[in-house]
Amino acid sequence: MIKLFVFDLGNVILPFDHRHIPTRLLEWSSQKELFQPEEMFEYLFDQDNGLINPYEEGYMTSMEFFEVVKRRYSLEMDFEDFKNIWSPIFKEDHDVNRIILELKKMGYPLFILSNTNELHFTYIKDNYPIVHAFDEWILSYEVHAKKPKKRIYDEIFNRIDVSGKEVFYIDDTAAYVEKARTYGLKGTVFKDSDSLWRQIRDVINTNQDKRVINAIS
Repeated sequence: MIKLFVFDLGNVILPFDHRHIPTRLLEWSSQKELFQPEEMFEYLFDQDNGLINPYEEGYMTSMEFFEVVKRRYSLEMDFEDFKNIWSPIFKEDHDVNRIILELKKMGYPLFILSNTNELHFTYIKDNYPIVHAFDEWILSYEVHAKKPKKRIYDEIFNRIDVSGKEVFYIDDTAAYVEKARTYGLKGTVFKDSDSLWRQIRDVINTNQDKRVINAIS
């Protein structure tokens, strides 16, 4: 029986597009002829070696991250200018919001489990009220571990007394769902809100809950 639903944040709750960040940042460079957006994107966001990794594991402050990027690319901007480019990359998925709020009304505890950074999550808290429907936020920069490291998944069980088989985890990245399954969690790869509804119907076991789900589908 599922007792807890755990949602990834980016591209599940909030679709995002960060591909424009390098182009917009390099408009502020005093030596823009020396740099290419593609190189900057890889430097920042490479999954294994990108500068985003120590930042999203909380080993760099937001100001330290900004200063490294500013120096490397000769950016003539201040921290506020940087935030105005870095942070507004998200939009709402109202259908997923609806799922979250219905699960909340049904009494299920809800967690966010996210690889994210301080600037992004501060912006999200201020602009997307849906995150305040959640009971817990497990954030990589606060727990010093990014998915798929075991440490971030273990934090679920530090915050609530459930077993892995009682957790249903939703993420858009298949590798993270597969890793969660090796740690004993149940999970699904998010594709769209309709298929997520169908899977929620499958994992909720009580007849009463099924009637509620069917009524809103």
